[in-house]
Amino acid sequence: MKAINYHIRGIITTFEYLFKGKYLLFFIPGLILTGLFMIYGSTFKEIDESVDISGGYSWLSWLDTGFSGVLSFLDSALESLYIFLVLTALSPFFTALGEKFDKELTGYEVEGGILRFINDFLRMIWIVIVSLFLQGVFLFFYWMIDALFGFPEVVDKVIKYCIIGFFFGFTFYDFALERYAKGVGASLAFAFQAPLGMIIIGVIFNAIYAIPYIGIPLAPVLVVMISTVAYAYYTKQLPKSKQLSNE
Repeated sequence: MKAINYHIRGIITTFEYLFKGKYLLFFIPGLILTGLFMIYGSTFKEIDESVDISGGYSWLSWLDTGFSGVLSFLDSALESLYIFLVLTALSPFFTALGEKFDKELTGYEVEGGILRFINDFLRMIWIVIVSLFLQGVFLFFYWMIDALFGFPEVVDKVIKYCIIGFFFGFTFYDFALERYAKGVGASLAFAFQAPLGMIIIGVIFNAIYAIPYIGIPLAPVLVVMISTVAYAYYTKQLPKSKQLSNE
């Protein structure tokens, strides 16, 4: 229940600051990257619609189907590349966002510098790799269990969504964990100690991300801010006046 309360407060606090006009500039890098990917995505769609190599011969129909399949694969790969770039190439912006927001919330200040910038960037690449690997491991073991017991389709979708959401949440929570000098091992330990928090952030990210057009640039900025607030509640970093009354 605490995890739910923390993230509700995170959502409320985030929008309170955004409605004051603060941190809006951090949406710009995502908007630019999204615009570029939308241009490339529409190009693939135009190519697929303009090319028709089907005809009276069956092999031409097979070729047309194969060509559409290749474009569909490239479009899917482009989306995966976008998510990877958001989490890595734009990570310095999200690191800066988390630091500024955390300082305003708790007064905690982090020393910057080029070495830390490089370290943050490399760490995020490593975090994404670790997260994808562990996600694959968990999904594989779940697949074996599902093969033995055969869960209903609804249960199957919920479990897979939670597994994927957990590791998305862990990736975004790491911005806060790294800020407080937590190593990758300590970050993973925190994630498994607060699994519901990871899943909530992952679900929020995927829900916002699914909104056509605007969801893509909004999702990472919002979840970084929400997880920053929630982590401050988890670790009791907020001033006593801002802590929840039932704690």
